[in-house]
This record gives sequence, C-alpha cells and structure tokens, in this order.
Amino acid sequence: MKKLAIVLSMVFLGHTAIANAATDWTPYLKPMMSGCDFPNPTDKLPARYETSIASKKFRVDKTNEIDGYGEQITTYTLKNATAFGQPLLKLEYLVGYEWGHLKLYFKDTKFTALRMQFKLPEVDNYPDDPLQVMKNNASGYEVEEMGYTNLIFDRKEKSITCFSGL
Repeated sequence: MKKLAIVLSMVFLGHTAIANAATDWTPYLKPMMSGCDFPNPTDKLPARYETSIASKKFRVDKTNEIDGYGEQITTYTLKNATAFGQPLLKLEYLVGYEWGHLKLYFKDTKFTALRMQFKLPEVDNYPDDPLQVMKNNASGYEVEEMGYTNLIFDRKEKSITCFSGL
C-alpha cells in the first residue's frame, strides 16, 4: 500500500509539472534573432501558443495617423511563457502606415544577456542600395537598406523591439 501511495504521488506530481510547464515562444520568435525578421502574431498564430495568452487587446492609436490610417496595436498579455530562456510577460505587435514593430516584454533585465545573439540583417540584399549600419552596440542596432530596421534592447521597459519601415 505504501508503494502504491508513493507511485500515485509521483504520477500526480508529474502531471502538475506538465500542466505548469511554460510555453516556450522561442521557435516562433527565433527569426527576430536574424536581422530582426519578426513574425505577425495576428496572422495564423500556431495553436500551441494560444494556451499562454491570458488576454488580447486591440486598439488604434491616431497619434501618427497618415491619410486616416492610425497605428493598429495588438497586445498579448501572457501567462507562464518564455522566450529565449527568459520569462516573457507580454508581446506587442504594431502596424503603422509604412512601419511596424514587434516588442517583447520580459520579467526582468536578464534578457539583456541575449543581445549578442541578435545579428544584423544580411548585407547587400539590394546592390543599388547597400546596407548601412548606423549604430551597433549593447542597446541594439540601426541599419538602413531600402528602408530601415532597428533592434532596441530597453532595460527600463525590460523589452526587446524589432522595428522596421520604409
């Protein structure tokens, strides 16, 4: 009887651990590490990530409105989620007139250790308009090539942002 109780408690503890396992968003967000190529979570988000979404909010910010087109901002508040080995609290996806960003909010500033894993975009995709690195340091990078791409590591906001536009 004692052995049965031990086995049953191990089974229940195992189920609890599985039920509490964090949803790892790394596979979905990994393109951000290669030239800030970010996915659109509002378009066909894989079902495996849905379980970690506590809430989803959509709003339009008219502050930077152009031709009646404001910035569309979708915010996902997450529960029990990680990205790149760090606790992930929230994702913000913004679409503007000719720009957009994906911003990841983390629990603490440990995410800054990831900076060196985020690489610049590939050089010379457009021979007539070569890539120009305007900034590349611990807080991110700014590059221009047929538009611009910015990577921002913000310790104060505890966030990583990939921002691009024309």
